[in-house]
Amino acid sequence: MSRPAPEPPQETLGDRIARLRRAKGWSQRELAGRVGSKGSQLSKYERGAYDPRPDLLSRIAEELETTLDYLVTGRETKTQRDTRLRDLLPALESLPQEQRDNAVEFLTALVNAHRIFSLYEKRQAVRMPEARPGRRSGRSGKLSR
Repeated sequence: MSRPAPEPPQETLGDRIARLRRAKGWSQRELAGRVGSKGSQLSKYERGAYDPRPDLLSRIAEELETTLDYLVTGRETKTQRDTRLRDLLPALESLPQEQRDNAVEFLTALVNAHRIFSLYEKRQAVRMPEARPGRRSGRSGKLSR
């Protein structure tokens, strides 16, 4: 009687931290310094001896450019967020008030223009379904494109 093959071991939180850290070419000490910890403590997290505090885990995820959800569960989120705007917030907050107001006004106008254009495109698609090539349209008998 043969035994079923053992399932491969699941990747742990520590395994994911170590793998993502190595992918960046960082030592444990370097990642630890970036998140306000010590290399020896990070080693314990990677080995699974200890779990990092939630606030530290959040900083680790940010430095490794992943989500907290992925780091904890190993599951990819359905949508990956573009973090470029969030990354600019500290610099934007340091601008003089008038420039911050201009940035907010510009971004608001950009978002509103996108919404309007999207509505326009949807209405156009409803009004004018795509004609099939080679079909005659209307009374003129002209070929539609």
